[in-house]
Amino acid sequence: MKKKTTRKPATRALPKTTITATINVTINQFRPLGGVFPISAVMELAAPQDGIKPLDGSIVVKSGQPATLVFQLTNPAYVFAGVAFDTSIAEVDVGTTEFPRVVIDRDPKRNRLSVIDANLSEDSGKTYNYILLVQNTATGEIGIIDPPITNEPH
Repeated sequence: MKKKTTRKPATRALPKTTITATINVTINQFRPLGGVFPISAVMELAAPQDGIKPLDGSIVVKSGQPATLVFQLTNPAYVFAGVAFDTSIAEVDVGTTEFPRVVIDRDPKRNRLSVIDANLSEDSGKTYNYILLVQNTATGEIGIIDPPITNEPH
């Protein structure tokens, strides 16, 4: 009788982030999926952070270092349900190496979604489109917030 051995999958070391920016997300109008428009929302930095700035509805990361982006909903009537990424270029790139870790804390008192932006040199100058999935706690409906993230050359 052969003894079965199982191998643990190789894990990739996460980058150590040196920049953390909290981005307050204020929903102006919730629109559930299936409609014509995404959720109307405003995103603002909770405090100024070198290397990260909101610009015309997008988040711009300009740093040679990895960054943690912490999206925080300002209204407890909504909770984060997920996030998805893709680039605006022709080849498919869903950001698995550029955004290696996503953590959602659905506690109504500190509802946030944290994303590590590895800020890899090969992704410098690349813009990632992304959606934040948000759920209405009163109705259970899910909607999306749809801004881009740009990694500017450093």
